[in-house]
Amino acid sequence: MQEIGYQYSKDDKTDPSNFLKRARLHQSVFRAEYLDLPFDTYGNYLTKEDGEKGKNFYNGFGIFDAVKKYRKYNKPLYSNMLRSEHIPFNFFIPLDKNKEYCKNIFADILKLRIVSIDKIEIEYAPKPKEKYLNDGTSFDAYIEYSNYDGRKGMIGIEVKYTEKEYKLQANSKQEKDVNDKSSAYYSVTEKCGLYKINAIKVLLTDNFRQVWRNHILGESILLADSNKFKYFTSLTLFPADNAHFIKTSKKYTELLKKNDNNFIALTYEDFFALLRKYCPDNNYENWLNYLTTRYIVTIK
Repeated sequence: MQEIGYQYSKDDKTDPSNFLKRARLHQSVFRAEYLDLPFDTYGNYLTKEDGEKGKNFYNGFGIFDAVKKYRKYNKPLYSNMLRSEHIPFNFFIPLDKNKEYCKNIFADILKLRIVSIDKIEIEYAPKPKEKYLNDGTSFDAYIEYSNYDGRKGMIGIEVKYTEKEYKLQANSKQEKDVNDKSSAYYSVTEKCGLYKINAIKVLLTDNFRQVWRNHILGESILLADSNKFKYFTSLTLFPADNAHFIKTSKKYTELLKKNDNNFIALTYEDFFALLRKYCPDNNYENWLNYLTTRYIVTIK
């Protein structure tokens, strides 16, 4: 068996729930015991060699082929087992291989009579960007579906693991747009009509800004392509032990005038339960067992 590896990080001081520390150790144990692979500096890092072999991804459903088409070797994506960049590939590429299975899952989540899943993409940003938010905002995963009423809908998905709030980078385009009341951020927020009066003051803050930007990206598509799309749902996926997103999702929902499938916060645990409820065969059962073992933190 491989060594678990050094575990301490300065980020642990800002993590009162210890979820980050527990998740780092969990991924390190998974690497050492389940994958039986060595680590690179920290226990949750695969070596470059193993990263390039696709060991950060489930071995099946063409997942690693999709990763390689998306981006060549990149350490956070290929070798960091703790960060969330790789997770959308492990979650959604298998669903792309069986759209009927995917339809059953999201019909249950949205409580809609979905007729078909028409598109699934990882790291999706609509183009040309100038037509929408005019920035680099993208969905971790993006799904288009046809509803029973003949209308098309979209689901924009953000996948989190241990992440919390995001700080604005000084002198970035995002900082400029956030501080520019003539930017698309403000115009889309006003035109979509989803938010309560003065909600913008809260939406701009570190805790809510990323959730807000991903939501209004979808709303910008509805506004620009209203002849094609009728529905949009912003969905955030995160583990139940990520206390930050439990709290942030609740408060974000309170900033909406209504929430008719506009925003959904879903834990990994509930998502996996739905995946298992509609699981079509043993291949997908094996994948589900991997997801549960890999991402549900049992270390206390």
